[in-house]
Amino acid sequence: MIVRFNNNYLEELYKGEQKGKPKYSEDVVRKFKKTINILKNVESSKELRLFHSLNFEHLEGTNNPRFYSVRVDIHYRLIFELEDDLVLLTEIVFIDNLTNHYQ
Repeated sequence: MIVRFNNNYLEELYKGEQKGKPKYSEDVVRKFKKTINILKNVESSKELRLFHSLNFEHLEGTNNPRFYSVRVDIHYRLIFELEDDLVLLTEIVFIDNLTNHYQ
């Protein structure tokens, strides 16, 4: 899939270009980057379902019906939108947020 960021901080964090003290621990950042790499390397959201540890799911009750999430670790989830690119016949992932799921 193609991964694009709607969140500048998370894009800088992924690229290792964030300035100042990171909002997340080194362990969470490492797992976040690993999760983004998985998203980049799968062909479609159907393939994401094969990664049971990611707990890929559609988010109910959001204003945007295209919001989904995957687990980064036990506490953090990566929230994103899926959009079909009909020209490339691929799905585009727009990264929106990295949240502490239980706060």
